[in-house]
Amino acid sequence: MPLNEIRDVRPPVDLPVNYFWLFVALGVLFFVGLFFFVRWLKEKMAKDKAVAIIVRPAWEIAQEELATLEKEQLPAAGKTEEYFVRLSAIIRHYLERRFSISVPDMTTDEFLVHVKTMPVLDLQQKDSLKEFLTLSDMVKFARYHSTHQEMDGAMTAAKRLLAETIPKVDPTVQP
Repeated sequence: MPLNEIRDVRPPVDLPVNYFWLFVALGVLFFVGLFFFVRWLKEKMAKDKAVAIIVRPAWEIAQEELATLEKEQLPAAGKTEEYFVRLSAIIRHYLERRFSISVPDMTTDEFLVHVKTMPVLDLQQKDSLKEFLTLSDMVKFARYHSTHQEMDGAMTAAKRLLAETIPKVDPTVQP
């Protein structure tokens, strides 16, 4: 190109405006954000729902466990030690849940000392509990061979303690 043919710069050219890819990108971002928001919301609602689970009363759980233990008929099968281990565990866990005390981690002697200070049990209940736990310990640790009459008496004592410590509901109070 010769020097005398120098031309001026061309004016800017308008390009056709195409917003298609911009809208596609914004749409993808919107739906990805919506997906994560819905997932977060579901998780939050699931946690809130889990918190709203109604806790069963301690006596209901204990009654159910005692009924299950009775149906298994362990004394008839000669499983005396297993029977007393489970029976005393049911009563200890019941007392822990019902009266908010840490019973299962205590030895029987520690527990009986602690029970003496509990105003929620009367003297007869405390004595019955002492006899029950002493018999359970003899079977579990001293290899004492309990009779069927003693096993039936232990179950009866456990049921009586449970029945006597269920909170009384005032029928005049409306929930």
